[in-house]
Amino acid sequence: MSAIGSYAQIQNSTALQTNANFNIDGTGSARAFYTSDSTISSGRGHYIIRQKGSFRWAIGTFTTENGTEGQGSDFSLFSYNNGGSYRGNYLTILRTNGAVGINTSAATAQLHVNAQPTATVAKFTLSNIAETNAALTITNGTSSPGNFITAIVGRSYSPTRPFGVILTGEAEDLAPPANEPAAAAVVIDGRSKVGSRLSVGNVFTVASYANPLVVVKADGSMGIGTLTTGTNKLAVEGTIAARRMKVTQATPWPDYVFESSYAPPSLQAVEAFINKNKHLPDVPSASEIAEQGQDVGEMNTILLKKVEELTLHLISMQKEITALKDSNKALEEQVKKIQR
Repeated sequence: MSAIGSYAQIQNSTALQTNANFNIDGTGSARAFYTSDSTISSGRGHYIIRQKGSFRWAIGTFTTENGTEGQGSDFSLFSYNNGGSYRGNYLTILRTNGAVGINTSAATAQLHVNAQPTATVAKFTLSNIAETNAALTITNGTSSPGNFITAIVGRSYSPTRPFGVILTGEAEDLAPPANEPAAAAVVIDGRSKVGSRLSVGNVFTVASYANPLVVVKADGSMGIGTLTTGTNKLAVEGTIAARRMKVTQATPWPDYVFESSYAPPSLQAVEAFINKNKHLPDVPSASEIAEQGQDVGEMNTILLKKVEELTLHLISMQKEITALKDSNKALEEQVKKIQR
């Protein structure tokens, strides 16, 4: 080794770079190697990898120290174009908290990825399965310029088993406390961007290839097969099948029909009403049902009332029939006595 001023080289043949202060032709190692104290804002890093005579990659410190403990001089990885011009700061680790920024030097989370507009934000795959068969992807759900819709896509690979994504919430098996009545193992919480409850938007939607199947609205109503719930808490476009159904409402149950003070309408009055209106009294007409639908609980109450009124008429008729039979029997006895 020879030293000429601040120039030194260790070599087997010619110098690797004549304008460098230090050259090693071969493998080198050192216990410690110090770089400049200066921070690189952009461009030339502290340690540079060259290819074909031009810069390709460099590492160095980024952002200037401001005197606050642990801030500034963040670790960065720089990239360069083919001609060696500065391309960008692709990786930064903040010295203050170890937060990692990918394509950003100002991470606002422990891992902050700043993707290009048309790029997939993140993708997770397994080495033994092609990513076209299985991957967990975080991407932009719209191609509209300047818009971003968070989309998490889970593609599973399990032949003969129809799995996509499994969402599992593990929680303590406790009854929700009074101050957190909505606490659950899995919570889906839709809210506005200012941290308030939604008032007119949809909170949750189940869809198949963008075709909505189930929607939960901000007012707590749910639509199955329909997006229009109107004033209903549950709107279903189709048939509902259930083993049992219980309806609780404030409509008075018509046991008052059997009170002694109640006078059912006469059959003559009922007949006159039917001839004029073509439906029973108190019962909605066909046109009303077609326009407004029917209230199951209210309809059952009306029908029961009609059954009870009909029962009263049958009891009354039975009494008249019995009286007629008794009268007819007495007449038959009188006729027999006369014939003797």
